Amino acid sequence: MKRDDRRDARPPLDGQESQGALGVFGRLKKRLLAKPGDPLEPAAAVPAAGTAAAEGWADHHTENFMRRYLRTGDAVLDIGARDGKFAVAAAAAVGPDGRVDSFEPSPSLRRKLTEAVHRSHAVAIVIHPKLVGTQAQLGRFVDGTGKSGRRRPPLPGELAVGGVIGVECIRLDQAMAARRYALMKLDIAGGELVALKGAEGMLREANPPALLIAIDSALNECGSSPEQLSDFLTASGYESILYDADRHKLDYVGRPWTRRRYVLAVAQKARNYVSARLAGMDLQKEPETEDVLRITTE
Repeated sequence: MKRDDRRDARPPLDGQESQGALGVFGRLKKRLLAKPGDPLEPAAAVPAAGTAAAEGWADHHTENFMRRYLRTGDAVLDIGARDGKFAVAAAAAVGPDGRVDSFEPSPSLRRKLTEAVHRSHAVAIVIHPKLVGTQAQLGRFVDGTGKSGRRRPPLPGELAVGGVIGVECIRLDQAMAARRYALMKLDIAGGELVALKGAEGMLREANPPALLIAIDSALNECGSSPEQLSDFLTASGYESILYDADRHKLDYVGRPWTRRRYVLAVAQKARNYVSARLAGMDLQKEPETEDVLRITTE
């Protein structure tokens, strides 16, 4: 297989799902009612990344979501790759026929990212030394030398002891839209909303169908807020959710960022697609064991 002949992560769009039936999402809700309350073990058929590779990049709910959701041959966007822990875990999940596009503008962190890639022999990882934003231009970047100590574009009036460096900035929907992605992880020190605005064209196509977004106080420092980010996701057709790895269920709760730093966002028109993957229904026609994905709302 050529490296670019990878699995198309395109979700089924409205009207393409099973006719005259509940659809995957509805069937999962129906199955939920049959076995309430019992914690469920991951399905044996679901491929898992190596535990050691995945440990430490997020809470165990988020890490387990990625393990259950990704498939061999998938493509993943890693925005804010940092030291490479997520990239290596994602590469283990998608295998050599998959792809992980890792964006890290920080020279100091990129050295650690490169070392992690070399140590893991992860051939699927492609490193991009670029910023992600709303305009394709030369951007300004502070590599942890500003007052906040964060690695990000300098805020107005922020002085950098080590100076400001120039880094190429791209829009995701201009530079990356040609490939279908299964998952995007965003963790860029408060710039998450700006990055998503630069991916509007992709989000309209549910590309990718699932996002993992770091939502914390850094957003407020950059002039936005968790509420603004949530409103943007809703307007873009995405629902903010939490995945409970202990009970294997999706929780539709208000203000999920108050419970967990990483929030899952799922495209509404890809809801069945994501649910089916989590339940392993795309891997086996007749599962030998029940692995019910439970869905709750508040």
